[in-house]
Amino acid sequence: MVIDLGMPLDDARTSSLQQILERLKDEHSALKKELDHVQEMTSHMVGMLGSEESRRLLQEIRKQMETFMQQLGAHEHWEEDEVLPLLAGYANQGMEPTFLTSTWVLEEDHKQAERFVRSFLEYAEQCKGADSIRLKKAISLLSVACSVLSEHLLSEEEMFFPVANQMLKDIHAKA
Repeated sequence: MVIDLGMPLDDARTSSLQQILERLKDEHSALKKELDHVQEMTSHMVGMLGSEESRRLLQEIRKQMETFMQQLGAHEHWEEDEVLPLLAGYANQGMEPTFLTSTWVLEEDHKQAERFVRSFLEYAEQCKGADSIRLKKAISLLSVACSVLSEHLLSEEEMFFPVANQMLKDIHAKA
């Protein structure tokens, strides 16, 4: 089935879609790498709970998560402005009737992840001189936040890439 994409079938459009896909892959890869780094730092911190080093590491992780959330926010803004309109316009033409529902679920996942990260950041701020029990609570909040964020990125990929790849196939079939 060939679907009208509402765009000229030229190399510039194909190239633009391919660039969007590459940027999406690159940004997801960078975000996942940052999450992996935070989780490695957290594992290292667990081994030295109660020490001054663990408190220092917690504050370093807190700063990294603040930076991560800024990067994620910029990424989400780009997706909402450029990726979703392009993919939703195509998916709504018959390929994937649940696409809009799935984007809503992704948005809710993102909000949930933000809540966990905010909770971690607030708790970590209060743990400057805290004991190991408070540090364990902060680690637990961070672990859940990282898990939700990782699942969120994976869900986006599982939803976006097949639609974008089908778009490219349809463009080439019409050419």
